[in-house]
Amino acid sequence: MITRTVENKQEGAIGIGAMIVFIALILVAAVASAVIIQTAESLQQNAQSVGDDTQEEIAGKVQLHGAFYAAAGDDVHLIFSLAPGSGTLLTTAIKFQTFCNDDTNTFVQDAGDLDDENVVTLDGGTTLTAGVAGNSVSAGTKYYVSLTLTNCALDDVNTGWAAGSHDGTINLNFHVDGGGSTHEVLDASGTLNEADSVL
Repeated sequence: MITRTVENKQEGAIGIGAMIVFIALILVAAVASAVIIQTAESLQQNAQSVGDDTQEEIAGKVQLHGAFYAAAGDDVHLIFSLAPGSGTLLTTAIKFQTFCNDDTNTFVQDAGDLDDENVVTLDGGTTLTAGVAGNSVSAGTKYYVSLTLTNCALDDVNTGWAAGSHDGTINLNFHVDGGGSTHEVLDASGTLNEADSVL
C-alpha cells in the first residue's frame, strides 16, 4: 500500500496576495498621477490667463503727464504716453470720458476717442490727423493732444466753482479697448490763466 503525504504550502497564496496588492498600488499611483498632472495643467492655464489679463490691464494704459488750460475756452491740452510694456495702439482704441458739474451745477459729461483730435508727438515731429484710418501711438513716445470738452469746458466748471456751486473738479478717464483704464482729476478752481496746469 502506497502512503501519500499531503503538505499544505501557503507560499503560493501569499505570493498571489502580494501581487494583487502590488497591482492595486500601481493602479492607485496611476490615478493619483493623472489627477496631479491634470490639476497642474489647469493651474498653469489659469496662471497664464491671469498673467495675460494683468499684462493687458497694466501695460495697455494711458499715462497722463500734464494737463493745461487753453484760453480758447473749450479745450484742455494734454501730454500723455502709453504705459511701459504697451504695444502700438490705434487712436480709435483710446477712449476718453469726462464727468463734472458745469456753471449751472448740472452734472454733465463728454466722451470720444483720440481719433477725434489731432495727436502730435511732443517733439512736433509727427502729426496724426484726426479721422485718418490707422493712426496709432506707441510706448516710449510722449504725445500732445488738445481735447475739446463741450460740456465739461474748464471755463464753465470754473464759473460754477466761483459761484460756490461745486468744488471745480473734472473727472477725466481714459479707457483702452482690451486694456486698462486711467483716472485723473482736473482742477478748474481758482484763477485760470492760459497754460496753467490743471492736473
